[in-house]
Amino acid sequence: MFVTGSYDASVRVWDTNTMTDVYSFDLESRVNSAVMSPIADHCLIATAAAEPQIRLCDLRSGALTHSLTGHHGAVLSCAWSPRQEHILFSGGNDGTLRVWDIRRAAACLMSLDQDNAVDRDPLAETNLAHGKGVNGLTLSKDGTFLVSLGLDEKIRCWDTYSGHNTLVNYGSYFRNRFQSCLEAVVSDADVWPPLIYVPSDDHQVLVFGLLDGRLMARLRGAYGRVTSIEKRPAYQELYSGSNDCEILVWEPSSVNASTTEAISENMLDAWSESEEESS
Repeated sequence: MFVTGSYDASVRVWDTNTMTDVYSFDLESRVNSAVMSPIADHCLIATAAAEPQIRLCDLRSGALTHSLTGHHGAVLSCAWSPRQEHILFSGGNDGTLRVWDIRRAAACLMSLDQDNAVDRDPLAETNLAHGKGVNGLTLSKDGTFLVSLGLDEKIRCWDTYSGHNTLVNYGSYFRNRFQSCLEAVVSDADVWPPLIYVPSDDHQVLVFGLLDGRLMARLRGAYGRVTSIEKRPAYQELYSGSNDCEILVWEPSSVNASTTEAISENMLDAWSESEEESS
């Protein structure tokens, strides 16, 4: 099965055997993101919608369980922790990035602050992760780092243990102007140093070093705004979708492209559309 969220205000769970939806939840507002935990025993779908709360849909009961309130304005993105099954991250149109423990009555643990003010209340109203809305959240596979994308066209990397901004500078290459969920992708654990792949409104995917922010490559080929990307597990392949109705498949130009030497500045833009897929 898989889960979809839609601008028609519904979250649906689909059975690939019967090619039909087996559950449907009506959220009464546009759904920006709907995600399930990759590790949890619970069967909860966290939803980010055009309302100031996160609703949890339970597959076991087929009903909405409870809501997480704290954002001011629409919630644009959400992501479950890959190491703690009850921890959820959410980004709102109010520029805040919140951390939740869904088991608690006072569920919001902290609101991350881009300035890392040590004397500030972790739930202070002045805490902001971005200057504008936060519409993209992606965690590294081990859950150590959280990458956020903002409508202020900034990329930030957070330490999930401390909740601090790591202050990595990713430059001013990223373009992000639409209030829709836009998720980056973090490379697999066998790639060192780790990379992040970021979809950008200017028809390209940007490849950065996660820990140093260095631009490693620009993947050009889409004729429209890149709206989604995904990697193929255990392969150095990347898929990107754009609003020109095309899906592109990318692969390194050499078998050693997962190493630092293979994606050096001399190899900038050396990634290309898969010859096998484009033939």
